[in-house]
Amino acid sequence: MAELLTPLALIFIVAAIFLLVATRFGIPAVPVYIITGMALAPFVPEGTTLELAQWGIAFLVFAFGVEVDPKRFRAVARDSEHVAAGQVLLVGGLVYALGRLLGLDSLNAVYFASAAALSSSLVGRELALHDIRSNLVQGRLISSVHFVQDLFAVVLILVLSAEAFTPDGIALKLGYGVVILIVAALVRVYLFDLLVSLSGDSDELVILTGVALLLGFISLAEFTGVSIVVGAFAAGLAVTREFPGKLALEAGLESFDDFFAAVFFVTLGSLVAVPSPRVLALAGVLVLAIVVLKPLVTIYALLYQGYEPRTASLTSFGLDQVSEFALIIAIQALVLGRIQEALFEAIILVAAVTMVTSTVTRQYGDDLYRLLGRVVPLQSSHAKLEARSAVDPELRDHVVVVGYGRLGTLAARTCEAEGQPFVVVEHDPDRHRLATEHENHLFGDAVSESTWDRVNVDNAKLILSTVSDERISRQILDLETDADVVLRAGRVDESVELLERGADYVLVPDFLASERLLEKIRAILDEHATPDEVRSQNARRLDVETEFR
Repeated sequence: MAELLTPLALIFIVAAIFLLVATRFGIPAVPVYIITGMALAPFVPEGTTLELAQWGIAFLVFAFGVEVDPKRFRAVARDSEHVAAGQVLLVGGLVYALGRLLGLDSLNAVYFASAAALSSSLVGRELALHDIRSNLVQGRLISSVHFVQDLFAVVLILVLSAEAFTPDGIALKLGYGVVILIVAALVRVYLFDLLVSLSGDSDELVILTGVALLLGFISLAEFTGVSIVVGAFAAGLAVTREFPGKLALEAGLESFDDFFAAVFFVTLGSLVAVPSPRVLALAGVLVLAIVVLKPLVTIYALLYQGYEPRTASLTSFGLDQVSEFALIIAIQALVLGRIQEALFEAIILVAAVTMVTSTVTRQYGDDLYRLLGRVVPLQSSHAKLEARSAVDPELRDHVVVVGYGRLGTLAARTCEAEGQPFVVVEHDPDRHRLATEHENHLFGDAVSESTWDRVNVDNAKLILSTVSDERISRQILDLETDADVVLRAGRVDESVELLERGADYVLVPDFLASERLLEKIRAILDEHATPDEVRSQNARRLDVETEFR
């Protein structure tokens, strides 16, 4: 342990200095950590670096597992499986063949292909955090693809960690992995609720329970001789469910998350070496496969499934980096003496490069989507897109309801009750499935111009957006239409800006809720209403609210 403390202290002291400078210029943390690692490389032994990297990845994989909610993937699961399969088969297969042409043996070509085909759930999730928390389709697709790929990567790690590539050797490792995953499933179903109940109302005990599970599964992995990352992945699966205190666990893990993210990215940077011509050749192939080929495969796989070009493009920009699982595979191979040194250095170099470039592609996703649309044809599979939608082309003086959440449902039913023609625009597969109860509904991205052409916006009477997304609001305000525009905003200052740009009305739910709360408080204090009257009014409103959920 002592040999790890000195490098850790050095990592955080130097990283803190670099971050102070970077913060002043608005530079993201990931590039700073990687540069810090490159600066510290001469002072940290490689063996220590490899151990720190594995522990950093293990904890981050666990934290990802805790936050994952597989139930949210149901609507996009099949599409995500197709994307993941396309990346593994097409991208991985092509890079494997190129690796063989570049002189790699079959095993090293597999390492080469895994680095190209697998994407980083840690980096991708962090970059798409806003879309994930806002429950946007591209966020759900990114998380779902990562989850499918991580499952595949766990199997690959188990197979490639076999002492001998014989049926018995591979079966033994796979058996250990299956046992660990079965234990995780049993803990999830039968034991975890008991552990949480024993924690009572203590958030600290809930956090300690989660960390104890992580350490327990890592110990089980080490005992069976498999990678600790497999144990960490299983520990994350053991708590992928809703339970009292889950928010406390996620919040408590955030500080650990920051700590281990720094460890991981700094150690990654410290492994980057001065490249030889051979390393540059291998790295060049990987970069082209990850930055160009993999996004195109993702985009066309989603277009074929009937998704809009913009959603397909934004999803692809969350999958254009080397996976931490590919790094574990490479590190594991280095320890076992199975990977060529030049290939290991190439994978490390490309991992560092793509984890930086992916921050850029994600940040400028909409600009890249528009640029890409001018370079290559981006058209959805119209048959599948139309099969999900039903819009009367003769609609006139109708209301366009964007979003079919609670407010959208209420708006649609109000229009129905008033005999007002309307069409619902929804891009979430789950919500759109509910919207099909109405005569006119469209599965599409409200930021896409083609969506507005399909709902006959030129003849619309009112556009009502129930989604607090600035990109959608800006797109609606840029439309050339005489329809009245009602928008939703998340902040008061944003609503003022939208009004100045031409919106007729902007709804700010939090602001209205606080105003209503103040009215009730004044009514009680001024004795205009008794607490019992306020309680009964509240109950009636909640009954109505429940009806529209």
